[in-house]
Amino acid sequence: MRYHFAQTGARLSLQRREKAGTKATVNRLLSSRNRELPRKSPRLTGHLVLLMILALPACTTTAPWPEKTPVSESAAEAAFNRGAFEQAATTWQKAALDADPGEAASLRVRAADAWLLAGDEENAENMLRWIERTVLASRDQARLDLVLADLALRRNRPDEAELLLRQAKASLPASSRSRYEGLYARVLQQLSSPASREISNAVKLSDGLRFYDPHASVEMMRTLENVSSGELAIRSANPRAERQLTGWLDLALVIRQNLVIPDGISAAVSEWKGRQPYHLLTEEQALDTWLRYRQLFAPPRKIGVLLPGSGRLKSAGEAIRDGLVSAYLDRPGGAEILFFPTADDSQSSISAYFNALDAGVDWIIGPLRKESIESMLNLAGLTTPVLALNELPPGFIAPLGLAGQVSGISLSQEDEAAAAASHAAASGYKRAIVLAPESAWGERMAGAFEGEFLQEDREILAALRYVESENDHSVVLQRALKIDESTARKRRLENTLRMNLEFEPTRRQDVDVIFMAANPTQAKSIRPQLRFHDAGDIPVYATGRIYSGQPDPKQNQDLNGVRFPATPWHLSHSSKEEVPVLPSLRNGILGSLFALGQDAWNLLPWLELMRKDPDFVFPGQSGKYRATSDNKLSRTPAWAEFRRGRPVILPDQTPEPSIKLTQPGVQTGRLRD
Repeated sequence: MRYHFAQTGARLSLQRREKAGTKATVNRLLSSRNRELPRKSPRLTGHLVLLMILALPACTTTAPWPEKTPVSESAAEAAFNRGAFEQAATTWQKAALDADPGEAASLRVRAADAWLLAGDEENAENMLRWIERTVLASRDQARLDLVLADLALRRNRPDEAELLLRQAKASLPASSRSRYEGLYARVLQQLSSPASREISNAVKLSDGLRFYDPHASVEMMRTLENVSSGELAIRSANPRAERQLTGWLDLALVIRQNLVIPDGISAAVSEWKGRQPYHLLTEEQALDTWLRYRQLFAPPRKIGVLLPGSGRLKSAGEAIRDGLVSAYLDRPGGAEILFFPTADDSQSSISAYFNALDAGVDWIIGPLRKESIESMLNLAGLTTPVLALNELPPGFIAPLGLAGQVSGISLSQEDEAAAAASHAAASGYKRAIVLAPESAWGERMAGAFEGEFLQEDREILAALRYVESENDHSVVLQRALKIDESTARKRRLENTLRMNLEFEPTRRQDVDVIFMAANPTQAKSIRPQLRFHDAGDIPVYATGRIYSGQPDPKQNQDLNGVRFPATPWHLSHSSKEEVPVLPSLRNGILGSLFALGQDAWNLLPWLELMRKDPDFVFPGQSGKYRATSDNKLSRTPAWAEFRRGRPVILPDQTPEPSIKLTQPGVQTGRLRD
């Protein structure tokens, strides 16, 4: 009698805990039909238990468990077989609440399997928390292993999934055979990827290491180069993986994150050892591995630089040249630099390219003009790796022998306008006004901002153009802010009443951000006029062109509050005393090109690793760079806001690159005027 009461109490306690933890899960589908799962009152449940005890005859045998309801279970099985996985999962989950421990665990395994097939990983994992493996029959343990293998594959851990499938195979029921084969096919597919092959090689290396071997440790880092930083982070946190392997993966990520800027490596390795106390490497040995591995990254032996030596881009070429030379003097790396001047015509760049080849260079930096880049890259005999100083031609595909070795970096203003839209959206702004000059440049800036901003439920309330040669933009601003409509209403009311009214026109209240495409002179005119029209509290975004580069707080007071993408170089040289005294810099006006030259040199050792790991970020003087699938080095600028006439750094709220769910060319926001 006592035994039965203890079992009943434990079972009711389990039911109450599970119902509290999975209430939303069990009732999600039912609530969509305006139904609610009946809930037992704790007081009523206690009374029922007491009545059951009093009603039992005085005997030493225990009462049987309540009879199961096979009808609901068979209905769940039928729903599962016809693909109604959510219905099956919900039914099995409810049935488990009233089942004995062994049967309840089996039902929860089936529910977790169904949730997973329905694409609901969260509910599947919630179910797995209630399952005790030891009470499962062998066939249910095999099904549990299939569920865990599926989860491992969804997290890109095929090695773990393979072990689980191998474990499940011995007790696999016939009904789960097709599921097993499908999962195993996915394992083979993932294992065939370069990253998975490298993980397998890393497993073999790890198994063979019993003490610190400097050469083997560096080889481990090189083996893991094809594994992205994101995947390293996921796999190193896997609690089911072998501890030595996860320690190596974690160390590879720590080393990679501290390759370019080494200042924080000691603290990072100390934290790594705290996470991996049982790893065979000590902190000192891990630091030695980092140092030996970092020494492998060096610039090419001889580099040819193609920059304008005459023509309209001569000043830009000189600023880039001086930035490149300054970076070279800081980190020469045993390399040699040769400069080959170009002019405004594309033919001069081709001649400079062949002169560089005759000099025996094994890498090209430049040219600068888009037309020159296109002419050089179209050469049939192109065999030398290239880092162009502008965007590559649309649709460019590198020759077979140069796959991944032709890329370009640029200070694209279209990209900056798109970045302004992303930053504004990440800041929570949904309704924008666009102000741009009547010019080809203005149209490009407006189009880039609108193309990025018009996603989800965001809107462009008005898109207007102003005349660059004029200083008074009141008419345009009044129309954008709908002040003209307010004034017109006043006039209509005065005409109706036939009397003069004291009336102050009011601006529209539905706008929460303004994008202003303007040069410094125009911006200093437009910004005060926005304040005059009671729009000074609306956040204003611009491109980097708004900042002349010259630190001048008095001249830039009118720009206070404007946010813009900036180069880290400008933010670290925000006073006149900090700007290097170089004629090419022109007191900071060409500082962004100087920074681009520095990055062109400092990027060279890391380009191959960036190509292997799209998550690898190079923190440069002109922005943060990462490799993209189209051979471009995507730049993420720093963010600044004018305060007291000085650019002050802002947090970067731009989201990391991700797959867009909208179709190419389709805008999901609304454009209004």
